[in-house]
Amino acid sequence: MSESIICVADDVGARVWLERVLESEWNLEFLSSTDLSRVSRLVQATGAPVVLVAIDENDANRALKVFAAIQKACPNSQLIGVAHRLSQDLLLSIMRAGARDCLVTGVDADTARDRIRRIADSASQAPTSAPSASRGDITLVVSASSLVDTRFFCQNFVAELNEYQAGKTILAVDSNSEANRTFYFDNLSRLTLDELISRGDSIDRSLVETALEEYREGLRLLSGEISSELLKGDASADLYITISQLATLFDHMVIRVDAAHTGEWLRAIGANVSRIITVTHPVVDQVQATETLLHEMNEWLAPECPRYIAVDGYEKRASLSLSDIEKTLDHKCDLALPLEWRYRLDAMNAGLPISNLLHKSTYHRNMGGFIRKCCAAGETRRKFTFKRAAV
Repeated sequence: MSESIICVADDVGARVWLERVLESEWNLEFLSSTDLSRVSRLVQATGAPVVLVAIDENDANRALKVFAAIQKACPNSQLIGVAHRLSQDLLLSIMRAGARDCLVTGVDADTARDRIRRIADSASQAPTSAPSASRGDITLVVSASSLVDTRFFCQNFVAELNEYQAGKTILAVDSNSEANRTFYFDNLSRLTLDELISRGDSIDRSLVETALEEYREGLRLLSGEISSELLKGDASADLYITISQLATLFDHMVIRVDAAHTGEWLRAIGANVSRIITVTHPVVDQVQATETLLHEMNEWLAPECPRYIAVDGYEKRASLSLSDIEKTLDHKCDLALPLEWRYRLDAMNAGLPISNLLHKSTYHRNMGGFIRKCCAAGETRRKFTFKRAAV
């Protein structure tokens, strides 16, 4: 059974009741009924077996339209109504519209969980009309401080990952960058992530091949300027939908998240993250901030989601040792990267991975070893092959 349930509710009272009654059992994804296309796309993206729809007895037609839209887009999803008051005529209308049950907020608090669980269990056992597209890995790269250059880290992580996963398709996303840059790479893609989100239509193979630059064979780049507005409320549902659609088209997505938006990204897509890498400097205040962030992650990430710690700019002779950092974080430091400032500058200014420089560095060797360790297990199968560009 899916751990998430979609709740379509404009009424604050209905949302509060659902949170109180159900949140200990499921992750609730709330959105309003004002955009039926968004509702349908979110249900499709999540594959949610159950959708709860709040009903305003003074405007029941709105809920009936939501039922119809969801049934048309996702016939395998089971619909349940939620109402403050319920007449016999309204109940009949809801059932005719496809609802399997209807919960009354003042009456059904004690039985709601069991009734939803039974419907969700029956939905998971029912045959589906068509198999859903498999989803590739999603790696989130975050930090607890804006001083950490996760942009440079990701630049080299995706380049090394591309070498390690030869034959796989990878999408590298810089969620807060200029339109013509992804990390420190030049990016000639025709669309940005925020534009993809605002389009609201389906993202398919043809669009990706046409609009997203292939930096290397199998590696495509996507930049974006994701503001706080795109990470809140119903807009976050659009982000979830877009990331879910992209994840079905690639074997691996790597998303760099700006430190100011880490919590909002985790709330939006945390349940679907395959692994998360937290980058920090060997500086006391950053390590302490990272400790706080690691605790906050537990609310949004699945328990089985691997968490990795990368210490960037590490010096062996420094007063803060790896063992000190590990003791503070209560977590192993999985990767230590040396500063090697000269090589960093050359790689940044040239817009190249550090592995492309003439002098092979310790940074490059350590990054390669880390990727072989953290990405060896649970690799997804390839879903399709992009066409090679004509030469």
